[in-house]
Amino acid sequence: MYQPGNVGTLAEIQEFYRSQKVDTTIIELMNQTNDILDHVPFREANTTKGHETRLRTGLPEVYFRQLYRGTPISKSQYSRVVEGVGMLEARMELDVKEKELYGATFGAFRASEAKAFMEALRQKAAQLFFYGDHAKLADEFDGLATRYSDLGNPHVIDAMDFTYGAKDEEEEEEGETGLTSMYLVAWGPDTVHGIFPKESIGGLKHSDLGVHTTIDSEGRKFEVYSDLFSWNLGLAVRDWRAVVRVCNIKTRLLANTITGSIANIKGGEETTSAAPSREDGWINLKDITIIAKSKLPTGMRNRAVWYCNPQVLAGLEIQSSDVKNVHLHYGEYFGVKNVPAIHSRPVFECECITNNEERVTAGGSYPEKK
Repeated sequence: MYQPGNVGTLAEIQEFYRSQKVDTTIIELMNQTNDILDHVPFREANTTKGHETRLRTGLPEVYFRQLYRGTPISKSQYSRVVEGVGMLEARMELDVKEKELYGATFGAFRASEAKAFMEALRQKAAQLFFYGDHAKLADEFDGLATRYSDLGNPHVIDAMDFTYGAKDEEEEEEGETGLTSMYLVAWGPDTVHGIFPKESIGGLKHSDLGVHTTIDSEGRKFEVYSDLFSWNLGLAVRDWRAVVRVCNIKTRLLANTITGSIANIKGGEETTSAAPSREDGWINLKDITIIAKSKLPTGMRNRAVWYCNPQVLAGLEIQSSDVKNVHLHYGEYFGVKNVPAIHSRPVFECECITNNEERVTAGGSYPEKK
């Protein structure tokens, strides 16, 4: 059914092609950089509704054998996990009369609109990989922030423990936290990967539905060119050790550099920290990233990738701008040149990671407890 603002209008077409002397290329101000979409390996799920897998939770008992004595039977323990799949869709409808009025140029406008729909789906998919929450919306799958949301989880690091010289208690505007996160992920078929339903085709799909009749808000019929955009996808975390989240990063402190010294309060006594900092606060990103990398099993470290938003990426580069600092360098990863790497692990930008995350505390649940 037609609703104002949801389909391309004649006025929009006229504006788009108002003058042949003017460059009609649309500047895509709404596009985002979300490199995670280029890295997620996808696998076909083993069911149409999701992917069922088993996680090893215990090893079998082993014994010393004695002569003429048997060995007790033992077995390993495992738990069954089912990862869900979400179905993203969007529809585009353009009045057939627009093609009659604008002829060959109508195809360019339709393609431009399709590009915007696909970008919207890409942004939504990237957002779900981090913030999807099946408990809040049944149609979503759980993202990384949802799965790693408890400081009791050894793979969740509190950046507050590495933040110096800033007040712990701050007055914040209602609804704003100023907190963000970094995520270290070791992609792989047995660790973390994307999924799509069994016996289906993975990836973003576009279907040209041709011309059909629709109804406007007053119940009157008219014909439209219709396009359907869809993407069925989910996220499977088969080994929870393959992800580390650094949470509670205060965005406003990321641009601060290390100058001077700071004072910490420990055990009721004021002591001078060995790490220098600005008086208004400093986050030791170097130490955080070293500790995070060390939490991954050895076999996963060489394929781990960092994801953060532009503010965190800028903070990493600012802190590593000293010519004597060898912790951050630039290389080529996934076919992309000049990618920053911290401790030899590439750092990629994801604008969908917000600066308004909820503060992560202890007391929730996480895989190790199950």
